[in-house]
Amino acid sequence: MSDTGFDYLVTLYRATKFTGERKGELDITNQGICDALKVCLNDLHEYSVAITEDTTAVAVGNTVHVEFGEPKLGLGMLTDDMTGLLKAQRHRLKEPKNYFLIERKFAKGDADPPAEVQQYRRLLQLVELLETVAAYLDRDAGKLVFVHGGRFEMPIAYTVKDLAIMDEAATSKLLAFVGDDAFNEKKLGILEGAIRETCQPYAEPDRFSGLLANLPELAEKATHGYRVFISEFSYDKIRDALETAKVEYAAKIHKVFTDIQTQILTIPVATIVVATQMKSATTYGYEFWVNTAVLAGVWVFAILVSFLLVNQRFTLAVIDGEIKRQKEHTKKNYEAIAEQFAGVFDFLLKRLWWQRVALVAVAVVLATGLVLAHVVYFRLTNPEQDSHLATAKADVTQKAGRGVATNASGVTAGSSSVSPKAGAATSTSSAANARSASAAKVAHSQASSAAGK
Repeated sequence: MSDTGFDYLVTLYRATKFTGERKGELDITNQGICDALKVCLNDLHEYSVAITEDTTAVAVGNTVHVEFGEPKLGLGMLTDDMTGLLKAQRHRLKEPKNYFLIERKFAKGDADPPAEVQQYRRLLQLVELLETVAAYLDRDAGKLVFVHGGRFEMPIAYTVKDLAIMDEAATSKLLAFVGDDAFNEKKLGILEGAIRETCQPYAEPDRFSGLLANLPELAEKATHGYRVFISEFSYDKIRDALETAKVEYAAKIHKVFTDIQTQILTIPVATIVVATQMKSATTYGYEFWVNTAVLAGVWVFAILVSFLLVNQRFTLAVIDGEIKRQKEHTKKNYEAIAEQFAGVFDFLLKRLWWQRVALVAVAVVLATGLVLAHVVYFRLTNPEQDSHLATAKADVTQKAGRGVATNASGVTAGSSSVSPKAGAATSTSSAANARSASAAKVAHSQASSAAGK
C-alpha cells in the first residue's frame, strides 16, 4: 500500500514545475496524472497534496497550481536535495525506503542515479564495513564505538561536501580489504588500528569527516599492516605448531595408559596367582577363612581398578574434545591449507581409539581373573562336604551293627532248642553269620564311596 501510494506522489512530483516553497504548476497531460492527483487530493493526511483551484479543474488538459507538504512518514520523504536528505541522523546510516529529490527529479527506484546519490550509497557501504570493525554502532546516537586499546568513539557526521571529496579508488580498496577468508579477523584488527591512527588527530565531532578526507592514507595503512602480518605468517610455522600439538596430545593419550600401568601389571597377580594360595577347606577352620580373605582381597582390587579404568575413559573423552576443538580452529583460521594437516588429527583420533580398545581389554582381563578366582575358591572351599561324609559313615556303621546283633541272637536261641544231632546245622548257621558280616563291610565301603562322590 505505501509503495503504491508513493508512486502516485512520484507521478505528481515529476510532472510539476516547481517554483519554490514546494509549490508549482502541474500540467495534467494524461489520465495517469489525473488519476494520481485525484487519489492524493482525496486523502490529505496521507499524501499532503493540495491545489488552489476547485476539484472540478482536475481533468486532462488543464493546469492547476499544486502545493506539496510532507507525506506520511511510512510513505517516504520529499526533499529538495541531498543536503535535506542528510539532515536526519538515521539517513546517514541507512538509505530511506522511499524519497524524491526535487532538484534532481530523482526517485529512489530510478535506474540512473546522479553522482551524489552513487557517492552516498558508496559511503553507506563504508559505514557497514566500519560497523563490522567497531565493537558496535549506536544507531540512536549515530556513533561508532571501538573498544580495543581503549574506548574510542566516532560520530557518523558528514555533509554533501564530504561525499564530493571521497576517493573512489581508496573506498573500493577498503571495501575489498575485508572478506570471508581465513584471516578475516586479523584484517578487522589491522583496520581498526589504522582507523584509530588516522582519526586520532581530529576532535571527536570531526573524526568521520577526517576519515573520509584521508581514505587513501587509511587504505595504505591497512594494506601495509596486512603485509607485515603475512610476512610473519608462514606455512612452516603452522606446520611446526601443529606438529608440536601432535606430540603434546600423543603424550597425553599415552599417559592415560602409563598412569595405571602398575595396576594393570598386578591384575594377574592379584586375581589368578593369588588364587593358587588357596587351600582345600572341608571344615570351617583355618583354611576356610584364609580362602575367604583371599577372595575378598581380589574383590577389593577389582573394584579399585574398575574405578581407575572409568576415570581414564573420562580423561580420554576430555582429550578427544580438545583435539576436535583444535581441528575446528585450524579449519576456521587456515581454511585454505587445513586439509594438508588432516593427517595430524587422524593420527591422534586413531590413537585415542586404540587407547579405548586397550582399556576395554584390561577390563576383560580383570573380569576373567575375578571369575577364575571364584571358580578356584568354590572348588577348594566346601566345608559342608566333610559333614555329609561323616554322617553317611555313621549311618552305615550303625546299620551294620544292628544286623550283626540280630544274627547273634538267632544263633543263641537255636542252640538251646536243638539236639546233639543238629551240629551240622549249627555249623551252617555260623557260616551264614560270617557271610553276613562280610556283606556289612562291603556295604560300609560302598556307602563311604558314595559319600565321597
